[in-house]
Amino acid sequence: MRQSPLFKSIFPTFVTIFFLSIFILFGIMEFRHTNNVINRYESGIVQMAVNKTNNFHEHLKTVTISIAGMLDHQPDMQRFFYDNIYFVPDLVNIYMLKDGKILSSASNLTPDQFVISLAKQFEPQKISDIYYAGIHLDSSSKNEAITTLYPLKNKNATLAVSFRLDRLQNELIQGFINQNYRVAVFDAANRPVLWPFEKVKAASFDLQQDTFYYDNKKYRIVMSEAGDGFWKLYFFFEANNFELYRAITVLLLVFALYVCLYELLVEFWGVNTAKTYFENIDFAIFNQINEGVIIANNSGRILFANEAAHHIFADRKNTLRNIKLKELFGNTDELPKENEGSTTLTLKFRDKLLKAIHSPIIKNNKILGSLTVIRTSNQDSAFYYQILDKLIDALPQGIVFVNKNHEIALANLIAKCYLNNLVPGTSIEVVDRNLAAFIYNQIDSRTTHRLSLSDSLNCEVTPVYDDDGIYAGTLIMLLNNSQPFGS
Repeated sequence: MRQSPLFKSIFPTFVTIFFLSIFILFGIMEFRHTNNVINRYESGIVQMAVNKTNNFHEHLKTVTISIAGMLDHQPDMQRFFYDNIYFVPDLVNIYMLKDGKILSSASNLTPDQFVISLAKQFEPQKISDIYYAGIHLDSSSKNEAITTLYPLKNKNATLAVSFRLDRLQNELIQGFINQNYRVAVFDAANRPVLWPFEKVKAASFDLQQDTFYYDNKKYRIVMSEAGDGFWKLYFFFEANNFELYRAITVLLLVFALYVCLYELLVEFWGVNTAKTYFENIDFAIFNQINEGVIIANNSGRILFANEAAHHIFADRKNTLRNIKLKELFGNTDELPKENEGSTTLTLKFRDKLLKAIHSPIIKNNKILGSLTVIRTSNQDSAFYYQILDKLIDALPQGIVFVNKNHEIALANLIAKCYLNNLVPGTSIEVVDRNLAAFIYNQIDSRTTHRLSLSDSLNCEVTPVYDDDGIYAGTLIMLLNNSQPFGS
């Protein structure tokens, strides 16, 4: 089944668009999958840190409530403290607060000023459940500590328990600070519990920012909460520019797709508009013209070429349908652009120069395609043939040319005097069988040979070949015995 020029023109572009679309689709899906994997990985890290913080938060609550319950059975606070310090190693001190004062303390150390301020601020009736008072530096142990408050209803007092934070800090440092990500922890009052950057102070950190720069590295910030909102965790993930690379890749692929779509539309529009313009014209009429006629669309693709054009470019292309003009003309920079008229081109083709007139096809101020007419040199050739015929007739020797089909193609007047039946188109065997047999035998000799046709007539037989070395015919020079060989 013969395919239409339109199909041949747009099919490769359509296939390219199809596979490019599939590639873009799979690329987007792969990017989404990779992004989901990265997000799940980061979410897992966040969740593990939150779980550790929640466990520590619940540990503070459990220990505080347990101490409050056991104090009802153990009134000696100091003995209770030393009995349980080994079971709760992060325990710093236990206080009983009442009427804005510290009634008693579990250790003999000087009461912490932060706890003294808590005694003045909180009264038992103001606290109904456990209260986390915040982060502070314990003046006695010189460790960062957190103090919890819990009401003692039976004693109309408030229990204050101070815990060290080093266990939580060490666990977070070991598990969540490395080259790829880091974690910072703040309490409800935005006091730093853990800060992973040594060269930058935590006070300079803006809790609302989304990115952070440290040592020429960019970090992306993810915030989460733990312990009923008391702990604020900020995760610093090193930026991998994955989103940027994904966006650039998708944009490049989409741009390539748009280019292919544009090319497809140009091909489709160019072919259809040019064909529509000529749809009422019988293209076969151009085959009656001796000049080569080529019609192309806006993209320079040939829609029609007559027989003369095919004959002119036969050595270059077997067919001129659905190929680009530049494949025939080479440099097309001289072709007229939009809003320009026709131009004359000189085409160098093998051993001759051809002249071509190239003109745009315009309808309603729109260029639909182009028309190229290649002038052949038939008139000049006919003139030269006439001169050559006269020269051959004026020669004193008889000249006969037998073509490759062994038929008489040319014979001058002298030759016709020597031999009969020298009519163009007559087989050489009809003229002289011995001469015909001699010609057959000398086709591949590539040299001139002498043959005696009669006592008074000799001839020189010379095979003739074209530029490709293919046999084209035989030249016969008739000589009488009085003429020397080669004269």
